Amino acid sequence: MNGGKHGKHSPCGDPPNKRIKKPKRGEVNYLPDYPDGQDDSSLEDARQLMVDEMKKKNPNGALIKQKMYLTFALRRNEVVKDKPAIIQMRQCWPAPFNEHQVCLEFSRVVGKSLRQEFYEALDHHSPRLIEIFKAKRGLTGQVLADLMRQTKVG
Repeated sequence: MNGGKHGKHSPCGDPPNKRIKKPKRGEVNYLPDYPDGQDDSSLEDARQLMVDEMKKKNPNGALIKQKMYLTFALRRNEVVKDKPAIIQMRQCWPAPFNEHQVCLEFSRVVGKSLRQEFYEALDHHSPRLIEIFKAKRGLTGQVLADLMRQTKVG
């Protein structure tokens, strides 16, 4: 993936690839291969079908999920290599911008459940957050104290 990174010292004499994004810790599917029997044009057709489906008032969730899974490699390739702006991503890929698809996309990239990871981190940080809430004064402190009484925390 990062071939030619040594520039003039590479066997082919390729220029160095300095701007290659490298996988972060936990990215299981950093840059996956296309599914068997698929190429750029077939995946682009699936992407366009998904865009058309998302324009409907009630999109077919099963179809969206299937096409999102199918086009994952194309989407990751675009994100890693082209680094598009969020506005461009939203135009080309409208489906990953709802809560359910965000969770599924996180699972595809990292291989873990987003909700489970979030709740575990929240449980880990809750005692410190409660201390901070108790220390707050003024109007914010009153609102937080009311919330804590309602939830019977602390």
